[in-house]
Amino acid sequence: MAVRLYFHQSCATSREVILGVSRRGLLERVELMPLDSGIESLKAGAWSVPWIVIDGRPVATDPVTADEAAEIISGGKIDVGDPLDAFMNAVLHSSLATALTLLHGSVAAVADPSLASAAARSPLTGVDPEALAARVRAEGDRLFLEWRDKLRRAAAVSYVRELYWASGGAITAEELAAHATQASVGAWLIAKGSLGRAALPPRPKGVAREDAEWIASFVRRAARGLLEKVREEQESIYSDSEYLGLLRARGINIPP
Repeated sequence: MAVRLYFHQSCATSREVILGVSRRGLLERVELMPLDSGIESLKAGAWSVPWIVIDGRPVATDPVTADEAAEIISGGKIDVGDPLDAFMNAVLHSSLATALTLLHGSVAAVADPSLASAAARSPLTGVDPEALAARVRAEGDRLFLEWRDKLRRAAAVSYVRELYWASGGAITAEELAAHATQASVGAWLIAKGSLGRAALPPRPKGVAREDAEWIASFVRRAARGLLEKVREEQESIYSDSEYLGLLRARGINIPP
């Protein structure tokens, strides 16, 4: 059984899974695949990190705990509950899937069997990823309305995190609030949910305007708390000597 764990060094869930699997003595069974070199994520077909693949089949993605990852690697029993809820939670934890859903106003935009397979742990649960993806396509508009506010909040956190990165961690709450305009968030959504023009709605002008304004308003109101949450997350990751040591022992680069 070939287990690959695609991850990014900056991802809190990736860190939790790698540390947890290591502490259980299972890390030697896993090939760690950092998605830190250009378009490797496209080649891997990864919608999010962590992205766990067994024998070439997507078997898990965020949200996933260290305990569940250990069960997956050990061939244990997995229960995801309602596969549709599992799919939607995977969308919430993927900034790409969230952005695409908001841009198109429907979860049908991300009704992909690979994402369905990872979300529902299909190789271990027996959930048919093609059937689940078809169900998402059929119910995409309803799901969007039902989950819209959660999607907006998830996008807001990603937006703040990326402004934190872009500023070198120096952005203040006041600067963050000033940046958070409908146009700024709208441009970020367009960039986040596309490759150039690929994957954009047929008429991009004004796309997701209402959602972008909602996110901008939310960020302005909660700027200090959101920024502190992101800062604590990122500083905790890059100061974790156990985690960084594990990666360096595998020859994985961590810039200072």
